[in-house]
Amino acid sequence: MEVFEAAVSLLVKSVVLSARWAGQRQVACLRQAVAGVVEVAQLRAEVMALRDENHRLQFENSMLRSRLDKARARKPHYTPIQRLQILWHLAYHGIPRKRVKEHFGISISTLYRWLHAAERGDMGENKSTRESPRKTPAEIARLIWDIFEANPHFGRHRIAMSVWALRIFVAASTVRNVLLRPAPPKAPATAAVKVAPAKPRQIVARYPNHVWSVDRTRVWRWRIWPTWVLVGIDHYSRMVTTTCPLEGPNAACPERSRRGWVTTALDSAFARCGAPKHIITDQDGVFTGGAFAELKERWGFKQRFGAVGQHGSIAVTERVIRTLKYEWLHRVPVIRGFDHLSGLLDDFGIWYNGYRGHMTLGGAPPALIHRGEQWRKPPKTAKTLPLNIERRVFAESRVTAYRLSA
Repeated sequence: MEVFEAAVSLLVKSVVLSARWAGQRQVACLRQAVAGVVEVAQLRAEVMALRDENHRLQFENSMLRSRLDKARARKPHYTPIQRLQILWHLAYHGIPRKRVKEHFGISISTLYRWLHAAERGDMGENKSTRESPRKTPAEIARLIWDIFEANPHFGRHRIAMSVWALRIFVAASTVRNVLLRPAPPKAPATAAVKVAPAKPRQIVARYPNHVWSVDRTRVWRWRIWPTWVLVGIDHYSRMVTTTCPLEGPNAACPERSRRGWVTTALDSAFARCGAPKHIITDQDGVFTGGAFAELKERWGFKQRFGAVGQHGSIAVTERVIRTLKYEWLHRVPVIRGFDHLSGLLDDFGIWYNGYRGHMTLGGAPPALIHRGEQWRKPPKTAKTLPLNIERRVFAESRVTAYRLSA
């Protein structure tokens, strides 16, 4: 019995040991299989990385070889397809942009130029037809050659300074480069050089009383007798600064005592609104004579002239004059006399400055802008009728005006 029990115990132990060994063996096999799979996957990844690296090196080699071949014949130049391939390889392989010169032999500025061109959709071979602003014009190159041929002892600096005296800037290095190239052909003797008319320099008004423009116009009393009217306007606020009938066509009368002359009208306007920094006029005699020069010296403003003989040279004042005539005076049946005209002009200044909205100012009355008050154009949703509307009827010109009362 004891032998039988020992045999059974030995059999059980052998089975347990064999099962344990089999389990350990299976676990070892599984671990070995997993390790093999991981190793295979790593090997495959390494193979793919090596293939990509090999492909990148082959591509860089082909690009550099093509660049070298082109450099032997002419200036190196990549085709649009090659540019796109380089951009693709930079993005695919994660090559830093600052190292593009090491891989493809191009500068980083060229790379960014390609990128901007790709964003615009312009990677073609079409070159811009615009001429570079840095290129020396042919007529200036011809002038440099003419100076050199007439004065062969001049150096490049002396020639450059000779051109500077003509209000044309060229550098001494530009003179050297022009003289190293063949001389440009001379223009035919019959061909006249067309000079574009110089545009008058415009002064932009930055604040009230910075720039005024002044002009005269004629209106008719009793539709028979002509009367001069002086009109002035502030360019910044578009406010009419003076609308004054003149008793004579001159700037000032000899006695200097009568009212209604150009200088006295401007004296009154300066005392009322302040003297401007610049006044733009035409070249009429009343604005170029001695009386007007004394007025400039007395008030310290600078005078500017509009374009000679050109309509619209003081267009801001001309538009005010057109408004004065066709929206105001032509609505009056008859201008009965000097005092009647003076009253009409005073009413025009009140209406134009305080009631009439100006398109350039976004609908604001000019007097409001001249006082420095803030104005914003009403939004499209502003549909509420205010209660402080002031209504005024100008009976003589048959105009009804509206504004917000203070």
